[in-house]
Amino acid sequence: MEHIIFKIFIFCMFIILGVLIFGLIRWIFKYVKLCKQHIDWKIKILIIFPLGALIIIPWLLVQTLVLKGYTELIIAIIVGSIGSHYIFGDEEKKEI
Repeated sequence: MEHIIFKIFIFCMFIILGVLIFGLIRWIFKYVKLCKQHIDWKIKILIIFPLGALIIIPWLLVQTLVLKGYTELIIAIIVGSIGSHYIFGDEEKKEI
């Protein structure tokens, strides 16, 4: 019984991890747009670092979890990301 409760707990923690990852990726994406829209080419070159983070973070998570056989945890991260988009998406529109 404790093993099942622990698996449910881990699943819920990965949903929260999905919320945090979505927030981080949204924050990085904001700076990608800022660097891309800037006039100076030196600032536009700095777009490489946030783009690298936008690509590497999800890739490392998926690669690590798929190789270890935890595909249900990938689903939990996706559920957390989609849920946080719908929960916090209205607040972002009100700020603008």
